[in-house]
Amino acid sequence: MAVNKAVRREPAPTAAPGPLVARGAHRDAGNERQAPVRDLLLEAAIRLFCRSGIGATSIDAVVAESGIARMTLYNHFGSKEGLVLAALQHEGSAWRAWFFTRLAEIGGKAEDRLIGVFDILAEWFERADYFGCAFMNAILEARNQDETLLSITCAHKAQVLDQLRALAAAAGVPEPEEFAQQIDLLMDGAIVKALIKRSARPAHEAKAIAKAMIDQSLGLQNAAQPSSPGT
Repeated sequence: MAVNKAVRREPAPTAAPGPLVARGAHRDAGNERQAPVRDLLLEAAIRLFCRSGIGATSIDAVVAESGIARMTLYNHFGSKEGLVLAALQHEGSAWRAWFFTRLAEIGGKAEDRLIGVFDILAEWFERADYFGCAFMNAILEARNQDETLLSITCAHKAQVLDQLRALAAAAGVPEPEEFAQQIDLLMDGAIVKALIKRSARPAHEAKAIAKAMIDQSLGLQNAAQPSSPGT
């Protein structure tokens, strides 16, 4: 007789996956528990923002998607602008938790983890609910004219860059800061191209470029080091 196994909930790298399990509830290892109202509103909002855009998403749409009363939304966030900023911060925290957890799970040397960044991105791109980066989408929609959006986006990116810089330094590349910026640029390009192409292939293409960069960087560094006596 078949045995039902609990399905592991995957962390949501973007836009809380799929529709809510039930209005006002989440399912956790087969057991429903009441989710915090604030989280339900934030997850509904970021899902709609990613799929439809911030400007095209009304408060009524968030209320309908979340199943939470309009007055409750305003009590928590004060305005649509307050909801947008809180939703992006919530999304950034969820995405980084997922990304950093997956990064820590990659074994091998630091350079293997740097290259593995793009395998992680491929997992994200393969999801049916992949709609690009919420921060990049928001900045582009606002034409980079919103200083608050820019500030929280830069704060999010800074934490990702910290991880990339640490890995680059551990790998022994000559200029960890510059190298981290280059890897970040490859990540951004892959994120945009994957959305356009609806394919995970850009992650694999970026991985090949990153590997060549690392090999060249470490090769140049090794070549610059003086030979030991007797060699």
